[in-house]
Amino acid sequence: MLTVKVTSKTVVADGICSFELTSAEGVLLPAFSAGSHIEVHLPGGLIRQYSLCNNPDENHRYVIGVLKDPGSRGGSVAMHELMEGAEIVIGEPKNHFALARHATHSILVAGGIGITPLLCMAKRLVNEGASFELHYCARTLDKIAFKERFRLHDLVSNTFLHLDDHGDSQQFNTRATFSRSADPGTHVYRAP
Repeated sequence: MLTVKVTSKTVVADGICSFELTSAEGVLLPAFSAGSHIEVHLPGGLIRQYSLCNNPDENHRYVIGVLKDPGSRGGSVAMHELMEGAEIVIGEPKNHFALARHATHSILVAGGIGITPLLCMAKRLVNEGASFELHYCARTLDKIAFKERFRLHDLVSNTFLHLDDHGDSQQFNTRATFSRSADPGTHVYRAP
């Protein structure tokens, strides 16, 4: 278990905040790989898992994104109540959603807050010069989390935004996208 401090809390989309977490002791955090998550221990004994969405080369901080879910059982509400400077306990990163090392092409598909692990994966693929495409589906432009990350991390040319309120041409075409996955070297990653 690690004690971390909320170094920054930022609204990154309608109803979504990002939280930058750093060691409360000022030391480097355990390394993680693209697709990893951490368990966050919240007041009241709540334990929730959140995907890490920052560059996996960074070990001075972890960044997570949290949607304030109206149907929450308390976890997202408790996270959104945290203020900068608050200290919380987390578990070490675990990865049950790792990138395949020998993929010739990767197709990443996310909707809403599901973008968080895929941002980290996309950054890793950019760093490796690997072939990939990222499809991000959202209801409206204001629901797209981490918009600035697409520009800052060279993801623009590989990213396809699919917005419900932008007509049929913007809709996610499942058949066209997944027809490209027939190649045995292509791997598909889907986050809810």
